[in-house]
Amino acid sequence: MSSENPVEILQRSLRDLMRQNARAGRVVVAVDALDLGEAMDFAGEFEKAIADEGTAVFHVSVADGAPEVREWLITPFRAGEAFGPEYVAPSDAVLVVSGRFLHRAEVRGLWNFSIWLESNPPIGTPRPELPDAEKQYLRTVRPKAEASVIVENSDPSHPVQVFGDFC
Repeated sequence: MSSENPVEILQRSLRDLMRQNARAGRVVVAVDALDLGEAMDFAGEFEKAIADEGTAVFHVSVADGAPEVREWLITPFRAGEAFGPEYVAPSDAVLVVSGRFLHRAEVRGLWNFSIWLESNPPIGTPRPELPDAEKQYLRTVRPKAEASVIVENSDPSHPVQVFGDFC
């Protein structure tokens, strides 16, 4: 019997999926959710899965959409220069960026791989009303369609990859 928990299994699976298209070099991954804390926690677990393969990994959380993220974070990371809080990445490294609204058109092209976290209330519980900015993001940006991977994360101790059919 395996001693692995569902979080470790999913995170390793997502890491392997990311590696199918980005084997080496400086890779940038976005973890997007409506809840910043949820995105940060999930990204922290993903960071561990990457570190387990022996790759240098960095995790930076950004403000909503972070349109300036290209200048102060992504460009210097990819160039091997100081970025974020004065990190410098080796030639093979992964930068995990967690935040909200990371699939907006201004920033979505920055990611080599992206994860959208879904969270749904328990069955029978009414869905809370979302703020207008979140409703507009879901309606106009459609992060489920833009993300490389969708993860249902209502129970963070048992996340599940969702395979959306966009046909």
